[in-house]
Amino acid sequence: MFIAKAVAATLLAGSFGALAAAPGDDAAYDKQRQMEDKRVACMTEQGFTYVAALAPQRQWQPGERERLAGDLKALRTYRAKYGFGVWSPNVYPKDEVVNPTSPDNPNNKTLMSLPAAELKKWRATDESCFSQAVKEALGKTVTSQEDYYDQLEAAVNKSLSVLDQDKELVRLGKQFATCLGVGETRPTALDGLSHTKIVRQASEVARKAWKGELPKAPKGKTVIFRPNLKPEEARPYLAKEIKAALKDLECGKAFYPAYAPKAVEITSRVYQEFGREGAAQAIPSRIYRKVI
Repeated sequence: MFIAKAVAATLLAGSFGALAAAPGDDAAYDKQRQMEDKRVACMTEQGFTYVAALAPQRQWQPGERERLAGDLKALRTYRAKYGFGVWSPNVYPKDEVVNPTSPDNPNNKTLMSLPAAELKKWRATDESCFSQAVKEALGKTVTSQEDYYDQLEAAVNKSLSVLDQDKELVRLGKQFATCLGVGETRPTALDGLSHTKIVRQASEVARKAWKGELPKAPKGKTVIFRPNLKPEEARPYLAKEIKAALKDLECGKAFYPAYAPKAVEITSRVYQEFGREGAAQAIPSRIYRKVI
């Protein structure tokens, strides 16, 4: 009935042309392919079945790159219909813009067929093989998939912090904050601040409606609940979200075009270093790292 997602409390947070590929993404995707191939080989050597779970390379939707780069017209067009994209998936369940389809993990069938003891062994071996694959493909030392994403998160946060020292962004951030009526003025904190409030509100709506025992978040994580309301139930929430999103954009009309390209370039570079398509992850990463 609801999706509960555990994320790190500070989870992963150049301007790209509308049709051009983000520099470095092809190489990063190849690294991801190498990691999956090595994972398959390692699992096979250990006597376990594993099918490479390489997600399709990102297919950009119209206006998506422009929004990512802080283009005001593209942002306004999107927000006027979808807000920040929090409640709109409920209102428009068949709209690919906010409900993109994603392939199932090809290993799900195997995992569901294993008895508990064998599943435990499979998972432990997979963690070891994943760590080995990361070392061989990227030259990075990780102890698990969680550690890999924790290191990615930390690298993104450290790299983005330089934007809080950018004098022009600091000046624009103060104007943005004054318009929003908030005390926080750091550029990295202002980016996605209003969006994050809507995420928290939606999570709270879902949490209150949760039936049964609430899932426990791992240490250092928080649980985000995603409500599965019917379109007519979610529409009033979306109307408020759209109003907040347009106000945020009006207040940040000087901030976003200056901040977004730099934030995307930095986030992309770090993601690519970790064998991930950077720009494709930048928007959700910059939001969900703020949910605490």
